[in-house]
Amino acid sequence: MNQTFRDEPGAHALYDEMLETMRRAQSLSCESDYRWESAGKNLGHCTYRLWMRKPNYARLEVSWGEQVMGILVLDGHDFRIHWPNGRPCYGFEDPAEYERTRLISYMREPAPPGRHSIAHQGGRLGGGMSMTILQPSVFHGCPDGMDAYLDGVAGMGTERVGDEECDLVEVSFMAHQRSRYLWLSRRDHLPRKLKQVVRVSDEIVMHETWSRVAPDEEIPLERFRWRPPEGWQEWRLPAIQDGLLKPGSEAPDFDLVGTDGRRHTLHGYRGKALWLAFWRVG
Repeated sequence: MNQTFRDEPGAHALYDEMLETMRRAQSLSCESDYRWESAGKNLGHCTYRLWMRKPNYARLEVSWGEQVMGILVLDGHDFRIHWPNGRPCYGFEDPAEYERTRLISYMREPAPPGRHSIAHQGGRLGGGMSMTILQPSVFHGCPDGMDAYLDGVAGMGTERVGDEECDLVEVSFMAHQRSRYLWLSRRDHLPRKLKQVVRVSDEIVMHETWSRVAPDEEIPLERFRWRPPEGWQEWRLPAIQDGLLKPGSEAPDFDLVGTDGRRHTLHGYRGKALWLAFWRVG
């Protein structure tokens, strides 16, 4: 336990009660306004709708404005992801092949009960989402990967969010390198507002506001059924060995937003030594 962050038993009990409420519910749905930023610059903004039902069903829809960008369906056995307005371009595909398949492709991935992560699938749906602050798969009995690094939970008083009186707690991870701030409704023990701060050179901050939170309401099984239309094809991210370049060959260009909020391209670093590090914990 991190000695610089004091764990408060009462606040920790509120956090545990939230997790237990998610695990105990037979169904759970909510809507979220989601955004993330760094160095005062917006890195993404979208809304999402989430439905979950026991034993192993879920549906996550990510929208940008009025347009649905990506849909994930967990049908009891597999995740299936499709994009009603076209698959996001990852930059490593042949342009002609991308144009041919972007409107008729989907992804499929096994999702055994208790061994999947809805949070990590969020970034594949597009619309400006990285990953959800909480791990929705806790509902299905999956652990939240961050809890292995938990330092403690501290109470921060009470605050009203809309019509809900909430207890505000800070949950610290990895020697306070990361914090989650949760506004937990006193009525059903579930969040109404969430914030996550990742303390790196430029802090990365994620915000969510939950609405229409509904535990244990009836959700028809039809919501969790989706099959690809005729003529659609399964698409996969390339395996690591498929993407390896031969020594001396030129790397494909890329364009991405860094945590400093600036756009970076590979050609902008031509003639310089470049070290790329991709990381994610939890």
